[in-house]
Amino acid sequence: MKKNFLYTLVCAASVAFSMVASAQDAHFSQYFASPLYTNPAMTGQINGNVRLNSLFRTQWAPFQGAYTTGSFSADARFNNFGAGLAVIDQVSGPNDFNRLSINLSGAYDIAFRSNTNQHLVVGIQAGIYNLSYGNKNVTVGDQYVDGFGAINAVNEDFNNLSVLSPDLNFGVLWFNGSTRQRWAPFAGAAVFHLLQPYDSFDKSSRIPMRYLVHAGVRYRTNSAIDIIPNFKASMQGVGLAYNGIVGCNINYQLIDTYTSLEAGLGYRLDDAVVPYLGLSYKDFSFGVSYDANISTLSDVGNNKSALEFSVTYISRRNSVKKQFICPRL
Repeated sequence: MKKNFLYTLVCAASVAFSMVASAQDAHFSQYFASPLYTNPAMTGQINGNVRLNSLFRTQWAPFQGAYTTGSFSADARFNNFGAGLAVIDQVSGPNDFNRLSINLSGAYDIAFRSNTNQHLVVGIQAGIYNLSYGNKNVTVGDQYVDGFGAINAVNEDFNNLSVLSPDLNFGVLWFNGSTRQRWAPFAGAAVFHLLQPYDSFDKSSRIPMRYLVHAGVRYRTNSAIDIIPNFKASMQGVGLAYNGIVGCNINYQLIDTYTSLEAGLGYRLDDAVVPYLGLSYKDFSFGVSYDANISTLSDVGNNKSALEFSVTYISRRNSVKKQFICPRL
């Protein structure tokens, strides 16, 4: 079949855009609900025994096919050790351009057994990074007859392009785990893609390392309210393109119940205002946030912003250290 020029041009532009976009990793507005993706040293830093976490983000709805990102992590704490698994999957539009990262994660709390509420944790992640592209959802002009329904199969084939690379991340974390102090600060730093996995199918380019810092403080009031100002900043790629978000969450513990409510507002620099709502009941936490785009992309049209949903489960079947609380990113 003769190649359709428009089809070839669109596919080439799609691949080129995806290659350029790959200079920046995925980001979450609810980064505090995706701890292992934020910092490997967060592995096992939970007020419990086992944590399961899932987060889903969708954006760029006005274009043909939204850009979606899903993450899943599972981690556990064994005294001063933490171990876990982190998976993140990114899909761009209808053309099955996919980035999949799977990492085993481990952390060690250096100060756990000392007589102090200060915790210093180091963490590492090792796994694989897979870049792939398929064309099963592509439609082209010569499939159609007189402008009506597609009746012919697509004869163009990219042979399901795929490239697999090793990946390595490292992080450190410090926090005050005391439940008695009114101010409980925390801070961390991480570097991702130390092995710089391939970012093109011909292996001509690699993913640049990403550098990240995050910090904040939990302020306990005299009532059942916690105030948690926080920020996260990362740099990656040519010229160290930045991504930063600063915000504040307020958590209210309902008296004599297992329920707490949370609300927050964040600002992603030069990009979006992010309102957030959360609910915790017993071992489950749920969150939803919306990126209201205020950048120049706001001129594109409606639905150019992003929506995120998060679910977290923490098992507390066994007793945990009395004075230990995990940092709230």
